Amino acid sequence: MNSVRAGGAVIAGDQRVRMTAAAASALVALLLLSGCVSSDSADDAATPTATASQSQTPTSSPLPTPEPLILPGCDTLLPLNDAKDLFSPSTVVLGAEDTIPVRGDELPEIDAAAGNATIAKNCIWGVPNSDGGFTVVVTDITEADATNLQDALLATGFTGATSGAITTLEKEFETAVGWAAQTHYLVADLWVYVTGTSTQLTVDVADAVLEQVRLANPTRSY
Repeated sequence: MNSVRAGGAVIAGDQRVRMTAAAASALVALLLLSGCVSSDSADDAATPTATASQSQTPTSSPLPTPEPLILPGCDTLLPLNDAKDLFSPSTVVLGAEDTIPVRGDELPEIDAAAGNATIAKNCIWGVPNSDGGFTVVVTDITEADATNLQDALLATGFTGATSGAITTLEKEFETAVGWAAQTHYLVADLWVYVTGTSTQLTVDVADAVLEQVRLANPTRSY
């Protein structure tokens, strides 16, 4: 049996072999352990966290529902003092209704729009015991009725213009008792219809009325 002296001790050949094998096994285990740790660390670094990997899906806010249309009373749509300033110091309120009367002398498209309205104000001002006066109709209107009304008015000689959200249609004509005028404002789902003795009057009245409707409906784009 061969022997080796190490540090003053004698180590037999078989014992030396066993020690060498044990050292090799320990080294292999250490290398394997190091490899596992490195692999896990690499995997952890390459794998994003669940929070980071989840894409955020944008959510769209629902469109606000328009509030119901509010139409003020005739005394608010055009206060009496304003009516006197625009027409005559003798002007009084002659009528105030929540419906639109259908008259036989109107265009069919006007009657159709009036008949389909769900809310309306019909206001009349004038000088007692005279033919002088003017009327205001304010109501909602469908898109189809607004298109039909605009086409019919243009076909009968009304002039039309659009500025911003307001489409204006107006006409001045002579009648058996003098001059008369009509002005129509179509603004989204709103219809303002004014009849009077001149386009200057009807436009001034329509502007004043539209402003009051805007104030009463701040969430609507009039």
